[in-house]
Amino acid sequence: MITLEDIRLSEYTLEHLPRLEELRRLSFVRKPEICIERARCITKYLKYRDDPTDSPELRQAKKVHHFLRRKAARFHDCNLLAGTTTSKALGAPLFPEFFALSLWPELETVSTREKNPQALSAEDARELNQLIFPFWMDRSVLEVARTRFDNPKCLKLFESLVFFIAGKAGCISHCVPTYTPMLEKGLVGLIDEATAREAEASQAGGGVNSRQVQFYRAIKIALQGIIEYAGHLADEAAYQARIIDDPELKKEFADMAEVCRQVPAHPARSFREAVNAIWICQIGMHAENINMAMSPGRLDQVLYPYFRRDMDTGRLDIAGAMELIGCLWLKISDNVIMVPEASEEMFGGAGTVPAITLGGVDSQGEDAVNDLTYLMLRVTELLKIRDPNVNARYHYEKNSDDYRRRVAEVIINTRAVPAFFNDVANIKALCGQGETLAHARDYAVIGCVELASSGRDYPASSSIMLNLSAAMEMALYGGRRPITGETQIGPATAPAAQITSFEQFWEAFKQQLDWLIDQAVQTNEILGAVHQEMMPSPLLSAFFEGPMQNGRDLIQGGALYNSSGATHIGFADTVDSLSAIESAVFARQKVSFTELVQAMENDFSGADGEKLRLYLKNQTPKYGTEDPIARKNARNLVGHLFRTYQSRTNYRGGKYRPAYWTMTNHAGLGGISGAMPNGRKSGGLFASGITPVSGAAPELTACLNAVAELGGEQVPGCWALNIKYTPEDDVAAMSQRFAQTIEAYFRAGGQQVQFNIMDYAMLKDAKKHPENYPELMVRVSGYSAYFKDLNDLMKDELITRTQYGLTDGRAVPFNDD
Repeated sequence: MITLEDIRLSEYTLEHLPRLEELRRLSFVRKPEICIERARCITKYLKYRDDPTDSPELRQAKKVHHFLRRKAARFHDCNLLAGTTTSKALGAPLFPEFFALSLWPELETVSTREKNPQALSAEDARELNQLIFPFWMDRSVLEVARTRFDNPKCLKLFESLVFFIAGKAGCISHCVPTYTPMLEKGLVGLIDEATAREAEASQAGGGVNSRQVQFYRAIKIALQGIIEYAGHLADEAAYQARIIDDPELKKEFADMAEVCRQVPAHPARSFREAVNAIWICQIGMHAENINMAMSPGRLDQVLYPYFRRDMDTGRLDIAGAMELIGCLWLKISDNVIMVPEASEEMFGGAGTVPAITLGGVDSQGEDAVNDLTYLMLRVTELLKIRDPNVNARYHYEKNSDDYRRRVAEVIINTRAVPAFFNDVANIKALCGQGETLAHARDYAVIGCVELASSGRDYPASSSIMLNLSAAMEMALYGGRRPITGETQIGPATAPAAQITSFEQFWEAFKQQLDWLIDQAVQTNEILGAVHQEMMPSPLLSAFFEGPMQNGRDLIQGGALYNSSGATHIGFADTVDSLSAIESAVFARQKVSFTELVQAMENDFSGADGEKLRLYLKNQTPKYGTEDPIARKNARNLVGHLFRTYQSRTNYRGGKYRPAYWTMTNHAGLGGISGAMPNGRKSGGLFASGITPVSGAAPELTACLNAVAELGGEQVPGCWALNIKYTPEDDVAAMSQRFAQTIEAYFRAGGQQVQFNIMDYAMLKDAKKHPENYPELMVRVSGYSAYFKDLNDLMKDELITRTQYGLTDGRAVPFNDD
């Protein structure tokens, strides 16, 4: 129920919320620092205290507990919430189980490198070099996989990074836990439940050392670590309250001490306790798993009972609630990922992408938008920060027009957030994966765009990032790629010169694509097996439905739903290439297949090459238009990928779910890929997510319809559609047109869409004069980033993305001057 008189909350500004104004200022002036606190602590533990006879879950829990009970209690600023992800005000934690060792060659340069430096003290660099990294040389997930599986071909393909990327080599996060049981019972209540189930498992014949019994012990040990960390926070806050003279600060610290004495150990009694309990548990999860897309989920639903109770009893007012929400937003963004210089092209500028989901319907299918939804939208509108990644669900049959227009207005005012998600299409997609209707309705967004039933679905949604252009090149060259020379990579299908019909080429393309998918799936299965032994998640398991009930860790298939995600890079360029071959080579016979491939090998050089390139670029069918060939090839590719992935079962017993989002990989991989049949030159940028190629879709309505018809059951992992709108002076009028366009797109089946409200000229000027745009936030492909932090390829991709005018629905011509 909405009780707010003004859902825009116009009277609440940063000037009236000085704490948030100051914390926001600090978030922009702080420079990231590499934090070795966790790496130091767990390395010492594994060197001197680890017991290899314990089960993997018990070993992991003891490691996590050891770190949390020693984790320093820090208070860096005036934030009302206690707890920090790292020891730094803005920290990049190191996880040596994954890619931390990639920093080794850069220990002396990472602090001063030109792009996105991350400060590292000389003392910490020495410790990493002499004590920490040597221990992990043959102990990272990837090294263990190489050794255990004799470095198979699929791992070598992955390490080349030009065919596919396997997410498990770098993370296991990417999920949405549920916090409701923790808030209602406290961690002590969850520990009591684990104790009871441990006794049942032991008495049922498993014995005191069975895997189930050890799993329940592991949960208890890991959760106890969070409780001890909260205790340290309470002690430090109480100490600060004693030594500080300022009466206002003294009270704030005293209040924080009281909060941390109560939560998360015991049930939350107030909105403030609930908010801080969630934050401390998020910190605990980062002690176990790397800080990548650990998404808090539907906070406007989870926190609403505490908000409502405090508001109704007069213990809380709107300004106080907004202050706490803002403090949580800024705490969630207190950490970044460590990115070595070599990975800047692929991941540079990205945050940790913890997604928060607002609005939509509840598990009964009724309107779930409440007062807290609007408070969170207003805080997002005021702060305009990269993380958390805020997303708005919209059900066109249940949610109000006012809500839809308000979300559109926030996007216009922030220029980039939140993203819009279609409840009707996404609930249908999840039901198609065997999820119950009630569970599907309670979905939340993970990281960029991926979908999961909150606290029930463990989707490992970034398991595979597959480069579709690699399959295209392998089909053109009989299983080889120019970038890897004469080496036979895939099956030896007929090269282009011997192919006599489009149908024959389509079969060759599918054969190469399926082989590549097999390699990516095999890699994921290998890494999954390593994770089961090396990186179980007993702490995270306590925040899911399933593991506690059946005594099995998430990584062993303990969740109710156990999918793996596979996203795709170069979708639009691949569809357009298929259409160009069908049209120019076979239907119109404008060019022979041999001539086309030769022109591509020469990067369309010379007058004839350029003439052909312009023909391919401007005269062949394009995805994002109403052309029947382009629409057919897009549908066929999406359908084939869906059927192929769904036929694979992962190591946890779930299905692979295809998706279409690309982070910044579409710019990085485009930069190192050869020319393509759609007229794209070597090194040209790929289109992002499921977005049509820049400049290829001149009509907005046709573009949205072409994408929308692909949605629903065949894209269970969701997609990122990027649309850029020309800014307008009349925000109210623009919001109205904006909202109407969303309505039509969603009713046509579109699953997701995100926006940049900026024009070509502004982005070109921001690239030329970054000092004038220090806070410019943009949507990349699922997440937000500060434009100044992106690499040049990604900046160019954002600049050249098609810009539409909402007044006429036409693409604005791009002038490259």
